[in-house]
Amino acid sequence: MRYLWSFGFLLLSLSFMTSSVSADVVNINSKALSFDMNVKPKEFNDQELIVKFNPHLSKTERNTILKGINVTEDAHLEESDFSFVKVPKGTDLTKMAQILLGKKQIIWAEPNYKVKSTYIPQEPNFQKQWYLNKIQMPKAWDITKGSPHITVAVIDDGVQQDHPELKGKIVSPYNAVSGGSRYTPHEHATHVAGIIAASFNNSGIAGIAPNVKIMPINVFNGDEASDYAVALGIKYAVDHHADVINMSLGSPNYSALLDYYTNYAKSKGVILVAAAGNDGTFTKTYPAAFKAVDGVGATDSSDHRAYYSNKGSFIDFTAPGSNIYSSINGSSYANLSGTSMAAPIVSGVAALVLSKNPFLSPNQVESVLKRSTIDLGRKGRDDYYGYGRIDAYKAVRNTPSSTATINTPKTYTMTGKNKAAFSLKLPGQVKLTISIKDSSGKTINSILKNKISSGKVSAFWNGKSLNGKFVPTGTYKVVMNASNSRASISKTGMMKVINHTYAAILVSGEYPFSPKVSKTIKIPYQLTQKAKVSAIVTDPAGKTIKKIFVNKSLTAGKYSIVWDGKNTKGQKVKDSTYRLVLSLIDIHNKKGKTKTVPIKVDTVRPSGKITLASSPFKMDTKNKSTINLQMSEIAKTSVFVTNEKGTIIKELLNKRLKAAAISWNGQDAKKQFVMEGKYRYLIMAKDLAGNSITIQSKWFNLQDWRVPIIQSEKEVYSTLQGKLPIAYTLSKGGKVTIEVTQGETLIKSIKNNLVENSGDQSFQWDGTDISNQLVSIGDYQYKITILDNYGLSKFFTGNIHIE
Repeated sequence: MRYLWSFGFLLLSLSFMTSSVSADVVNINSKALSFDMNVKPKEFNDQELIVKFNPHLSKTERNTILKGINVTEDAHLEESDFSFVKVPKGTDLTKMAQILLGKKQIIWAEPNYKVKSTYIPQEPNFQKQWYLNKIQMPKAWDITKGSPHITVAVIDDGVQQDHPELKGKIVSPYNAVSGGSRYTPHEHATHVAGIIAASFNNSGIAGIAPNVKIMPINVFNGDEASDYAVALGIKYAVDHHADVINMSLGSPNYSALLDYYTNYAKSKGVILVAAAGNDGTFTKTYPAAFKAVDGVGATDSSDHRAYYSNKGSFIDFTAPGSNIYSSINGSSYANLSGTSMAAPIVSGVAALVLSKNPFLSPNQVESVLKRSTIDLGRKGRDDYYGYGRIDAYKAVRNTPSSTATINTPKTYTMTGKNKAAFSLKLPGQVKLTISIKDSSGKTINSILKNKISSGKVSAFWNGKSLNGKFVPTGTYKVVMNASNSRASISKTGMMKVINHTYAAILVSGEYPFSPKVSKTIKIPYQLTQKAKVSAIVTDPAGKTIKKIFVNKSLTAGKYSIVWDGKNTKGQKVKDSTYRLVLSLIDIHNKKGKTKTVPIKVDTVRPSGKITLASSPFKMDTKNKSTINLQMSEIAKTSVFVTNEKGTIIKELLNKRLKAAAISWNGQDAKKQFVMEGKYRYLIMAKDLAGNSITIQSKWFNLQDWRVPIIQSEKEVYSTLQGKLPIAYTLSKGGKVTIEVTQGETLIKSIKNNLVENSGDQSFQWDGTDISNQLVSIGDYQYKITILDNYGLSKFFTGNIHIE
C-alpha cells in the first residue's frame, strides 16, 4: 500500500535525482530547481532554501556569494556541499532561487519542504487499532515494514490461511496434533496472526510487520493442547527455519520437555515470545516463564497494567492487550483482550528488528527490545511491567544496521616464509567463506569455506594458489561472504602482492639507541633465500666504523644484527645518526639489493618545563587544575598527581608521545573527589632512545568548593515517647544549624552554627517547643542548614509526623 507523504517524498527524491520535471515544476537554465507550485505554503518554510554549491568552495567564498543577495548560510553539509540558507521575510522564493542559480558556483536550489516522518496506512479500520499509535508503529514503518525473508511461527489453534489479511503470507502450515498441513481455522490464532502480519491492502487492518511471513502451527485438539504437541510445534518451527515463535498459550505447570525445546529453539537462533497469562496473579505461566522465552504481560490504552495480566519475575515486557482489533476466522474482524494479544505485538516488533538486521542473535534482539521500551511502574525492571511497554519505533531505531568489515594489508611482500593476515568483523554467527581472486576475478585459492564464525575473525594466506605455487606480483582481491538462513553479505578488500621469494633482505625502520641505557641494539631482518650477507656500520660521512660480519652464509629465515655502539677500536661512538648497511650475494653469485637502516645514537636525557596554572585549585566539579608541559624532544610521557605523602592519586597521561596542556578535575583513580590539601604533578618521560627523566611541579593547594550535600529522611513518624533521634550525613564539614518548625513558626532550635565534620551525624528532639512545653499531635518540619568555610551553604527539609 502506498502512503501519500512517502509518495510525496519519493517524488522529491526523483526530482532530486534527475533533471526532468513535471509541468508543475519550474526548471531554470537547465540547473536543478524544484518548486511544485501546487504544494501548500504550510508544507515548506517560506524563509528557507536548500542550496547545493560546486565542490570545494570555502565558507568565506560561500558567504561572499550569499551576502551580495541578502541571503545567510545557517548550516553546511561538508561532505555533500549542500547549505541550509535563510532569506528575508516576504522574499519570493522562486525569484530568489533564480538569482541563486544565476551564480556559476550554485547548481541546485529547492524549498525546505516539511516532510512527515510517519507512515499512516490506508486501512479502513486503522483508527480502531489504537495500539498502533501507542507503540509508534507509523514511525517504525518509515524504517521497515518487515522482510519477506523473516518468518513468525504462530503456535496456537488454527489460522485461517485465506483470510484477506493473510493471503500470500502463509508458509509451511502444520498440524502438530494430526500431522500434515490441514486443520480447522479458529478465531484465536487468526486474531494473533493478524496482529503480527496483516497486509497493507487498503482494506481491513494493519499488522505490526506486514511484509513478514506467517508459519501457522496448530497444537490444539478442540479447546486443549498438550505439552507434547507444543514441543512438536516448536521443533517443526525450528526445522522449517522460523525466525520468531509466538505462543499465545500457557499452563501453570512446569514442563521439562518444553523447557528443553525452548532452549533448543533459542540455541538455533530463534526468538521465542509467549503470553504471561490472564489470572491477574503472581502465578507463573509456561512457556512464558522459561528462561529462553520472553514473557509478555498486557497493558490498556492508558498504559496501565491490564487487571487480568499476570505479574512476577518472569515478565520481560508488556504490550497493549485490551480491546485489540484484528482478524478472526470467517474473513472477519473483532476486538479481543488478553495477554494472548500482547505477545504477538512483541513478536511482530522482534520480526521488524530482524528485518532490519537479520544477523542478530536472540540475545541481541532481546537487548534491543530492553532498550526500546516505555518504562512504566517502578523505575527499571519490575514484576508488573517487566522492562517496560514495548515501543516499535524505538526498537527499529535502536537496531544496528547489518554491517561487516574486512581489513587487508595494502601490500603483502611475499617471502615464502610469511603469510598475509586478514581481520574481519562479522555481523553475527554466520557461515564464512574467504576467497582470493586475481585481477580478472578468477578464484585462485579459498582460505575458508562455510566455516561457522562470529565476531572478530583472523585469517591468513601463504601466497600460494590452488596448484601450490606462489602467485606472481600483482593486485588481488580478498572476498568475504557471510551468510545465515536469513541473509548474506559480501565484502571485498584489495591487496598488492609483491613476490620476493628470490634472495632479498627485508628490513625497515629507524632505530634510536642509547648505549647508556642499553648495552646493545638489536635490528631484526629477514632473508628470503640462502645467500652470503655482509653487515657494516657507517658514520654520517659514509665511512665504515665497524664491520659486524662479511659474506656470512645464511639460509632463508629471520635474523638480527647486534651492535654495541662502538667502533672497530672498541671506542664508544659520539651521538649522531649512523647507518647499518646490509648487502648480499645469492647462490648464483649475483649481488642483491643493498639495504640501509638509520641508527640514531642519543645519550642525552630529555628535559621539560612545567607551567602550573594559578593556585589554589578551587575544586567544584567544573573547574580543572591545568599544567602546560613542554618537552625538549619527542618522549613517551606519563603524568601523575601525587599528594603530600608522595602517593600517586591518579594517572592523567600514559606514555603519550606528545603532551601539552594537561588538566585534572580533582578526582582520584576511582573517580572520587579527593580531600583538601597540597598536591603536585609528577612527570616521567622517556625519549625514543630510552633516556629518561622525572620532573615534579610546584605544590598547589586544593580547596573543596563543592556545594555541601545533606542526606536524611524525608518523612519521620513518631509518637514522641522519649526523644526522637534523626540521623543525617554531611558530604563536607561546616557550621550546622538545625531547627524544628511548623509552617513559618519556629518550634525549637536544636543546633546553631555548630561545627561538624563530614560523615554521619545525628540530632535528637524531645518533642518540646521553645518554652519546653510538649507540642501537640500534628505535622512539623525540621531544617538542617550547613555553611562551609567558603561561604557555600545548603539546607535539607524533612517532615516530622507526630501521631
